[in-house]
Amino acid sequence: MYNQSDSVPRADISTVLMEAVGQEKQFIAQQVFPVFPSATEIGRYPKFKIASGELLKAQGATKRSVTGSYVEVDRKFTWDSYQTEEYGAEERIDDAVARRMQNFFDAEMVTAKLLMNELMLDYEIQAAAALYNTNATTAAYNPGFVQNNASTAWLTANLPTMDVPADVNTVIQNMTLAGEEPDVMVISLQLWNLIRRSTKLQTWVYGFLNVSQGGSQITPQMFAQCFGLRDIIIAKKSVDVSPKGTPDGSASLQPVWSNAYCAFAKLGAGDFLNGGVGRTIIWDADAPGGLFTSESYRDEPRRSNKVRVRSNRVIKAINPLSCQLIVTGFTS
Repeated sequence: MYNQSDSVPRADISTVLMEAVGQEKQFIAQQVFPVFPSATEIGRYPKFKIASGELLKAQGATKRSVTGSYVEVDRKFTWDSYQTEEYGAEERIDDAVARRMQNFFDAEMVTAKLLMNELMLDYEIQAAAALYNTNATTAAYNPGFVQNNASTAWLTANLPTMDVPADVNTVIQNMTLAGEEPDVMVISLQLWNLIRRSTKLQTWVYGFLNVSQGGSQITPQMFAQCFGLRDIIIAKKSVDVSPKGTPDGSASLQPVWSNAYCAFAKLGAGDFLNGGVGRTIIWDADAPGGLFTSESYRDEPRRSNKVRVRSNRVIKAINPLSCQLIVTGFTS
């Protein structure tokens, strides 16, 4: 049971916030790493790997005679672990400001939504870093994923020659060889708009679907159908990387999801046995509002209320074989 004397969980705000999450189409972190509630903040679980777990090894199951015995499998497993961490932000609402604004909006609701947006952006950045992770040794909980270099860099100058179909099929083949079949591609908006202009992809898609190209554009549904994928997740979220205090109109915007990679992944939700690339594990006992929890408390000496939004979570890659990356060579 959540219990803290000087702050009050705000279910009314949380409801509004979770509705806002559903409407905010530019955030994709929860699609890639679905939420998994945990009763504890630190967990440990058994994990079978392809070699030591003998997942793809032919065990020599032979025909048994009446007095014979079956082949005995000597399978081993390793242990993996996770630990959630708390993230949060809070903002003060002065009583005078709240009264001044009450004819225009509910100051607590608006403040909470803005705080939620900050936490969701931070969560999105973490998810992008986890999926586009290429270093297997430095991340405590998320090993890096296999990289496949594009045969020709995905650049505007290479639109006639870059071979997106060959690059995609190579990744799908490599994942299938490792016992996993991707069902989604995750790609930035800028990269998506580039590759669907490429000559070889257009030839592949329109030839595969046996339709006239005309003046139409390749859609995510068309791309997915041609490569046997369930969905194309197009990452659109941007982040302002300019220093605090930068004048209006001078924001420096960059995509959260890098153009240097695109990912092919098998997604899963719920129990880890369901597979998939990973989960967002939340400490359920400390997160009564789910992934994001909202609270408020009174600061009487400063005649104000404080609104807080927080999250106790970790993004965990549970199966490194469930994702491979294309290194695109994109530079501008």
